[in-house]
Amino acid sequence: MVTVKLNQETYFIEEKSQLSGVKRVANMVRADLGLIFGRQPIWQSLDAITTDSEKTAIFAATIGQSAYLDDLLNRKMITASEIENKREVYQFQVIQDPWPSVKRALIIVGSDKRGTIYGLFHLSELLGVSPFVNWSDLKPKPETEVTLTDKDNFVSREPSVKYRGFFINDEWPAFGNWAKIHFGGANAACYAQLFEVLLRLKGNYLWPAMWKDNFSLDGPGLKSAALADELGVVMSTSHHEPCMRSGEEYTLVRGKNSPYGDAWDFQTNRDGIIRFWKDGLKRNAKFENVITLGMRGERDTAIMKNATMAENIALLKDVLKVQNELIKQEVNSKLSEVARQIVMFNEVESFFYGDDTTPGLIASKELDGVTIMYSDNNLGYMRTLPSKAIQNHRGGFGMYYHMDMHGGPTSFEWIGSTSVPRIWDQMSTAYDYGVQEIWIANVGDLATNELSLSYFLDMAYDMDHYGSKYPNNTEIYIQNWLKQQFGNHFTSNDLSLIQKVIDDYMLLLERRKHEVMGSDTYHPVHFGESDTVLSKCQEIMQICQDLRKRCPAAALTGFVGLVYYPAVATANLMQTWIYAGKNQFYAQQNRVIANDYGNKVRLGIQRDHEIIADYHQIGEHKFDGFGLSEHFGFRQWSANNNQYPLVYDVTPANLPRMIVSSVTASDYSLGEAWTNQNLVITDFMRPDVTKAYLDIACGSRDSIAYEIINQTPWLHFSRYFGEVQKQVTIEITFDRKNAPLVGESSFQVKSGEAVVDVKLPFRNGLFDYPSQTFIETNDYLAIPATAYVSAIATDEAKFVVLEPYGKFGSGVKVFPQTIDFMAIKERPELNYHFAIEQVGQYELTLHFAPTLPVSQDNHAYIQVGLNENSLQLVDTVLDSNQPFYNSPQWAIEGTNDEKQCQIKVNCRAGLNLLRYIQISPNLILERITLVRLGSQLPQSYLGPTASYKLL
Repeated sequence: MVTVKLNQETYFIEEKSQLSGVKRVANMVRADLGLIFGRQPIWQSLDAITTDSEKTAIFAATIGQSAYLDDLLNRKMITASEIENKREVYQFQVIQDPWPSVKRALIIVGSDKRGTIYGLFHLSELLGVSPFVNWSDLKPKPETEVTLTDKDNFVSREPSVKYRGFFINDEWPAFGNWAKIHFGGANAACYAQLFEVLLRLKGNYLWPAMWKDNFSLDGPGLKSAALADELGVVMSTSHHEPCMRSGEEYTLVRGKNSPYGDAWDFQTNRDGIIRFWKDGLKRNAKFENVITLGMRGERDTAIMKNATMAENIALLKDVLKVQNELIKQEVNSKLSEVARQIVMFNEVESFFYGDDTTPGLIASKELDGVTIMYSDNNLGYMRTLPSKAIQNHRGGFGMYYHMDMHGGPTSFEWIGSTSVPRIWDQMSTAYDYGVQEIWIANVGDLATNELSLSYFLDMAYDMDHYGSKYPNNTEIYIQNWLKQQFGNHFTSNDLSLIQKVIDDYMLLLERRKHEVMGSDTYHPVHFGESDTVLSKCQEIMQICQDLRKRCPAAALTGFVGLVYYPAVATANLMQTWIYAGKNQFYAQQNRVIANDYGNKVRLGIQRDHEIIADYHQIGEHKFDGFGLSEHFGFRQWSANNNQYPLVYDVTPANLPRMIVSSVTASDYSLGEAWTNQNLVITDFMRPDVTKAYLDIACGSRDSIAYEIINQTPWLHFSRYFGEVQKQVTIEITFDRKNAPLVGESSFQVKSGEAVVDVKLPFRNGLFDYPSQTFIETNDYLAIPATAYVSAIATDEAKFVVLEPYGKFGSGVKVFPQTIDFMAIKERPELNYHFAIEQVGQYELTLHFAPTLPVSQDNHAYIQVGLNENSLQLVDTVLDSNQPFYNSPQWAIEGTNDEKQCQIKVNCRAGLNLLRYIQISPNLILERITLVRLGSQLPQSYLGPTASYKLL
């Protein structure tokens, strides 16, 4: 066995012909080893090395770029046959006696520059260095010595996706201020930080900030672009920035006497715009780029707002032809060798496909060899994907994916809110449809999107490991990711707690993003949903506080940046809005406790400011600026009209006032003869419920005394009398062993002359139905999609449970993901059992993830059947005559994180069988509810909890 030891005596072999970018990265790795061993390895030239068998040499080189490597290959000390002529591949090998003066060495060989760079960073990763070692100040565990053997030899894979990276977008006020504070602006020093993170995550592609910044000017000059090229980072520009010109550049050079003219208009200022593009291409031609084609209006607006489809397409064809000619002139006469892209964002997609009377750009020869970049729905769900008809398009396909958005249906720019399971689901769908050339994620400021971006790039790098053949891989991924970041600093139990925190706060954000939370999102009492969310928020904050106390100093900055801040800030915001909802709800009933909740709202807003200030101060202001985006109360897509929670103050009544209600219902009683004296609590109609809760609240200036009068032997109360200054909650216990099978209990609540009569209908019977049958309660049923009684697969496809996933925590989806079953007779099917008390008509609601149709026909079909009735074909698209993207349905579903499909069905008394069949791809069923027509479910955001199920 070959053995090498890394320690303070380890050194790097320096070669004059070594690529400068590789040497830059080698210096980063030297710094990593310095953190581990207490001293950075020195550079030594091979000629100057004296024999020392105890020292290990590290040598990194690129095939075709190193005489030292050629020597090793010629002497057959190593072979590179496994990586030759491959893209971004490296070989990692420990050997003995590579040269007479070197007894032990680690040899890292790259098939190309990026392969060598990834091989160098593989060493850091192997030694426990986080990819965010500098970005988040996560220090590795100090060691005296680390031993590597030939068991650590490794040949990497060729990346699944050719170009993999991120987009710094929506950069003001957060990223822009951070860059200004730390670097004086978005210059080369700033981008050096971003390039390092990108390369450590095995990415290779970047769209730079573009609101106010100019990548090729602010380096200063081309310094940022030159650095990118040196490090092997492929630069491009966003969807509306053609020919390597940033979006703001034209503003800087336009004018009445400018050679570029004074109108961003290809019709009226053709020569000026062409010159502008030509100069941009000429300026950046020497660097490795992916050149964006096409044209949009200024600041990402429509190119010709009032033109017809035909006029827009004709203009774009002209633009593409001109741009391709310019590329041949200024970049490479062999156009097919130039990486180019066109991004189908917003209305550009319609121009690509055209309509019934106008052929689109889809068959234009000007797009031959151009990567067609699709985009999601702005919220991380796929919209149109490549059809079979264009699968062989030369140039392939890419995906512009949003983990941050400045636009409709709502902006989300503060804290990362894209869950890893959603990325797996939707990006594996895109990959299976052939989107394999470019993946770019809009990460906004990058900060707080580190986990999601890590998964996105690891997935793009290795789809054989993370693709659709491996569902539900995300929990293992997060577990390993946390070990990579914090394994040297926290116990395994604490790492599990951190993972729980991440899962929990991401579930909160899967249900509702920060910016569109409101006091009316979760109902203050119905189904106890706000209390459930509130309890989760408080648990997140408490766990994080405890973890922070136990966090070693070497990991504190990283822990705050990657875990504590996003989790605690999210939980505090959600909690504050729930307090606002309770404040308003209780104020409407004139409960004095409303004022307590008003004070909690004020404290929550103050706490928000404190959490951000703490985030900005940690690690000597490491993240200063990143928390500045508005995040409370968006009333339109942007923050321009956002509003913090309103607080209602209650002035108590002068005379004694008792307010009695169920904890989970809106109805209340004052107990006066001339007001409603009756309350009904239906909790015990559900056979598995043994406890219910009653609120007795004070609505007056002085406290009130109360007494509970109960003559029902199977009812017990946690308190029977007392005094209420604000509010008390009474636990009611139902003794099912001694209660009849069915009936109605009652008790009274008295305060002075006020008397409230409370009735409690109950059901305590046995059910003669099969196991896994859901039982109707109070005229409704709620069934998790994963709780099917049977799943019928076909030779081609089957349903797969996704968990964790989506708004309700789990869902079901058909795999393979690319099959449309409209023309296929045999289809996968799910069956559900439920029992109804009386025959009747019900509204069946199917709750899906808010996905979009992936085909241009703008339909997303399912089939539903009940009992022996024929299957109904149902389109989940409400209006297929208009594009789904930007439709009212898209906006509602995107905001609520849920697609709902309502169908009226006739249920028989007793056992019913529900059949569900998915026809169209990219539908994920999460939940099923049935409500008897004429009944009204209490208003809520999450709906009723899952119904009672027979085991």
